[in-house]
Amino acid sequence: MYNYRILILSILLFFSCEKNKTKSTEETTTLLYEVYAERSDFEKFLSFYDEDMVLEDFIFGERIEGKENFKAFFDWPNPKFQKLEDKALIVKDIIVNKNKAVVRGYFTPFKWGDYTSERMHFTTILEFNESGKIVKHQDWINYPSTLIDYNTRKNSNDWLK
Repeated sequence: MYNYRILILSILLFFSCEKNKTKSTEETTTLLYEVYAERSDFEKFLSFYDEDMVLEDFIFGERIEGKENFKAFFDWPNPKFQKLEDKALIVKDIIVNKNKAVVRGYFTPFKWGDYTSERMHFTTILEFNESGKIVKHQDWINYPSTLIDYNTRKNSNDWLK
């Protein structure tokens, strides 16, 4: 009888830990996208990422390794960027499974120099390490065809090994 109680307590503890881990991933993802939507605190945004993180933008064909390269690629402080709405993006769904999150939504219109963007759907997969930092960020963004030269862009299929 005593072993049975220990077994039941162990199982409950296991599921409790799994639930808390999932909740933590969900809370972190939600907070990340709140910061992203405001698009005003680049350092806070970067704080969600591990130093050795990888960004894969499948449509644009970019694979960025390391937080410093990610920072340069995202380039939030660039004065060419101008938000046209309160939020830079709108999140429609967040799905979490252990240390991974799938986020679906759209970017709101913005200006980049003289160019004005339209809304763009996105789906992102985030993978978190044990410390709760993002180690892999995969983007599928429905960029307008005017932003991508499909004849000269890098081919994300080249990453397959």
